[in-house]
Amino acid sequence: MGARRPYMRTMSKTSWFMTHARFKTYMLHEISSVFVALYMWLLIDGLFRLAKGPEAWEAWLSFIKHPLVVVISLIAFAFFVIHTMSWFKAVPQAMRIQQGEHFVDGKLIIGGHYAALGAFSLFVLILAGVA
Repeated sequence: MGARRPYMRTMSKTSWFMTHARFKTYMLHEISSVFVALYMWLLIDGLFRLAKGPEAWEAWLSFIKHPLVVVISLIAFAFFVIHTMSWFKAVPQAMRIQQGEHFVDGKLIIGGHYAALGAFSLFVLILAGVA
């Protein structure tokens, strides 16, 4: 008599994340990090072009003003928002703040992070002369 084989649930190798909402959120966060990395590469390339001289800088500026690059930048911005929101949602689990015998509510911690993000964004916009 042979040994019984344990039950192995079948799982798709390509669409496993579509089975549960948490998995979908996880994959959306992971995909958004790719867009964050690509946009960072674009900005670092701009810094290198700035260091090369005015001609290289002007070429880079004309490249980022192309309509396709503008659309891709707007899509990347949407992914930045998703990435930021998912990180801020994870903060209360990583940063437990104890006040007396109780812990600070996670919504207050997340709200503090959004307030800091808003204040810093306003500061940068003021420095840039936009606000």
